Amino acid sequence: MMLMLIFFLFTLPVTVTAEEHGQQRGSSFSGEYGSGGGTSFSLSGEHRRGKITGFRIYEQCSGIIHGIQFQYAHIWSESHGSKSGRSHEVLLKNGEKITQVLGKYYSYIQQLIFITNYGRIFTFGQPSGYSFNATPHYRGAFLSYVSGHHNSYGLTGVGFHWDEPKFIKA
Repeated sequence: MMLMLIFFLFTLPVTVTAEEHGQQRGSSFSGEYGSGGGTSFSLSGEHRRGKITGFRIYEQCSGIIHGIQFQYAHIWSESHGSKSGRSHEVLLKNGEKITQVLGKYYSYIQQLIFITNYGRIFTFGQPSGYSFNATPHYRGAFLSYVSGHHNSYGLTGVGFHWDEPKFIKA
């Protein structure tokens, strides 16, 4: 009985904020969603140019997300996945940031829905498969960059990296 009590006490969750530890909070990760097969990619480093100012999504009419590309401080990153299918380009307004990404996946990413702090919603692909809801762990944080996997046909997995405003140049 005493051994069970000791085990219970040592396994209780302890919540300590980053500030209490003398560390700054700053980034969090959501994902990876999807099967994740194929070649890995990451836009880490691109975000050091500045915040996301736009993005392009390449989709098949039946719903597969073929490729993805982001614009940082008005400079386009390399695209990942395939550029085949319909191309959609979204340019964000001054001060606008992506605060949530929802989607669906099977073997490939089927749908992506981007939501911004201005209340704008951008939907791509078809609503079939398993659902995900990617959000930052900290209030006020926004999408900084994405990572994931793709093959020659499309995106097989995607993850979302979030940062707080003080960590990213405007």
